[in-house]
Amino acid sequence: MMRSIAPLPFKFERESIHTPLIENPMHTVIDAPMNRPVVAYTSRALPETPRLLDASALGLDARVRCHEREPGQAPLFIECADDGLRDRAAFRAWFAQVRPIIDALIVRHGTVVLRGFPIAETDDFAALVAEFPKFTGDYAGGRAPRSAVKGDVMEATRLEASVQLALHSEMAYMRDYPRRLAFFARRIAARGGETTIGDMRTLVAGLPQAAVAKLHAHKTRMATNYGPKSDALQPTYAHMDLRGWNHAFFTDDPQDVERLCAHKGLTPIWNPDGSLTLLTPLDPFVSHPQTGQLLYRSVIHMRPQSQSDALSRQIRATQQHPTGATLGTGESLSAEELHQIDTACAARTVHWRWQAGDVMLVDNLQVWHGRNPYEGERETQVALLN
Repeated sequence: MMRSIAPLPFKFERESIHTPLIENPMHTVIDAPMNRPVVAYTSRALPETPRLLDASALGLDARVRCHEREPGQAPLFIECADDGLRDRAAFRAWFAQVRPIIDALIVRHGTVVLRGFPIAETDDFAALVAEFPKFTGDYAGGRAPRSAVKGDVMEATRLEASVQLALHSEMAYMRDYPRRLAFFARRIAARGGETTIGDMRTLVAGLPQAAVAKLHAHKTRMATNYGPKSDALQPTYAHMDLRGWNHAFFTDDPQDVERLCAHKGLTPIWNPDGSLTLLTPLDPFVSHPQTGQLLYRSVIHMRPQSQSDALSRQIRATQQHPTGATLGTGESLSAEELHQIDTACAARTVHWRWQAGDVMLVDNLQVWHGRNPYEGERETQVALLN
């Protein structure tokens, strides 16, 4: 599905908000995520000049070229170098053969980008991701406003084009999450819109140790909010909390929602206005299943992903449990600690010039992803993988 989006400025700020909000505001507490300096996730462009790597040393063959843009940093690019692999059937046979090698390269490099192969439409992308074990969970209760495109292929997000989507680990707000992701650039925006990444393998060592100690000791509690049941999914959303709970859970039945929450370790709270809050305890650190490395997996440092701070503050003033994570005690890290973690994450944000047909395979624990604001039409599809 393609959507035409009118050009928007890259630093969009709107103080007068006309979006209908929840009535009967709850009492509010000190909102540490909103009462700290804003961190700009300004994406750094990777060098255009590739650093060539020996494909055979990586376990591949001369039919592909391999390179990286910075030594030892994600992503690894694998480009078609043989016209024979531009045939769909030949490519699929080759990819099925080398997929165990691709698995290892995703772990080793954090991210692999496939370029120049016959992947032009959703069916091509669906055939590619079918080679991988799919995520055994589902996206019920997911944060991004998105819908299915075909089978296990989904839209990336319907968050408005002007929003800089900060780096994050997919579904870091839930107990169950995909170990890997696949992104497909079906249509490239006229300006901006790159899917950004950040290599998080050195993050924990660079975080303030007082904050790390608090997170280890108290863990975190995540609060997620959804609007009241609504009609059709909107073309775009200025704030993720405005989407109706029925679109997040793909059902209009509250009992179905409660059953799904019980299965996922979520505690649902039905608010008087019909909106829904979910609470879930989480460990902010996880050991990578292949490398054993301890990695940070949390959104406690993140500001709301929104069109403007004015809209975020207005929405949060209505919520008894504002969307975001706190320590397990219900307290927050200090504003300074949150700022330090956010700054460390933002500093890792990089992008490159995407091409239509690119597919990016991401280790969801080692490398986080985001999105640059954009103008024009953009269509990026995603699949959740194990």
